[in-house]
Amino acid sequence: MKFFKYLFFLLLILFIGVALYYGTQDGHFSVSETREMNAPPEVVFEEVNDFKNWQKWGSWMNDESLKINYPDITSGKGAFYSWSSDKDGEGAMETLDIEKNKKITQKIVFNGSLEDEGNQVTWTFEPQNNGKSTLVSWSMEGSLNLFEKIYFATKDQSLEEMVRFMYRESLENLDAILQKEMNEYTIESKGITNYSGGFYLYNTTASKQSEIGTKITPMIEQITDFMSENNIPAQGNPFVIYLDWDEMNKTSIFSVGIHTSDMVILPDGSPVISGYMEASTAIKTTLTGNYSYLTKAWETTEKYIQDGGFIKNEKKHPFEVFVIKSPQEKNPSKWVTDIYIPIETSQNQNNEFE
Repeated sequence: MKFFKYLFFLLLILFIGVALYYGTQDGHFSVSETREMNAPPEVVFEEVNDFKNWQKWGSWMNDESLKINYPDITSGKGAFYSWSSDKDGEGAMETLDIEKNKKITQKIVFNGSLEDEGNQVTWTFEPQNNGKSTLVSWSMEGSLNLFEKIYFATKDQSLEEMVRFMYRESLENLDAILQKEMNEYTIESKGITNYSGGFYLYNTTASKQSEIGTKITPMIEQITDFMSENNIPAQGNPFVIYLDWDEMNKTSIFSVGIHTSDMVILPDGSPVISGYMEASTAIKTTLTGNYSYLTKAWETTEKYIQDGGFIKNEKKHPFEVFVIKSPQEKNPSKWVTDIYIPIETSQNQNNEFE
């Protein structure tokens, strides 16, 4: 019995010694990693805001023993998740507050529950290059309790070293994932469809084919500003009509327009023109993705016409309709553009109506 009593006291003394040693150690830590990503803040924010997305780029997700528990809500304020791992123990994380597209404040707890104080995690998303890219900062700051100090003392690296490496690798993964996802696209042939046409306001210009993309947005803005100032409601999405396409000289003449419910009588000196588009039967193709894939979408439409033996209606011009576009949608993989090439009505079979 004396042996067990002495053993108990020895263990107690050892425990007290360990507790005193680690209890007097400074447990405060602060880690921060930053990376500039070639993606708008809105896109980066949406990816980080949902904990389920972290599985794709979190470097710690490679742990085969890792088990994650997700609740019904995994994004926004109040979202959380918990985990357990043979390698890194248990933990949980919660989103405490968000400033949409700017900042996310979270709490992380190691080997505990969200009822514990935990440590603060902060994400910031700073726009760069006029919002085309984002400076992403990811930081963690807090103080380890006694048991956390002892736990991390058993590891080969300090908590700061572990977190810094994890953050750096995860940010690299996040950047790669965003680049891949933003470049995803689909091209779908819709076949024959009828486009109703109607009255519209427009502007026309000529440019090099390589400069068309930079000219379209300002022209749309000019028309939408005019319509807003004069309380003219839009009927549908903006579109581009290609009046001439000179492949030899790589130039184009095109109009950018927005439909209106009726003909608009314009004052002298108006910055826009009023016109009317006749209804047409056309071959339609839908591009979901970046505008850089429009050439492939046009080629798909041309091939559909050729393979189907359709005859183009040379009296009517081909056009594009921007169903979902920039700058309202920042993620280019979600942009939707419909392409129409009018065909002779004698070719119509099994028409689908717009």
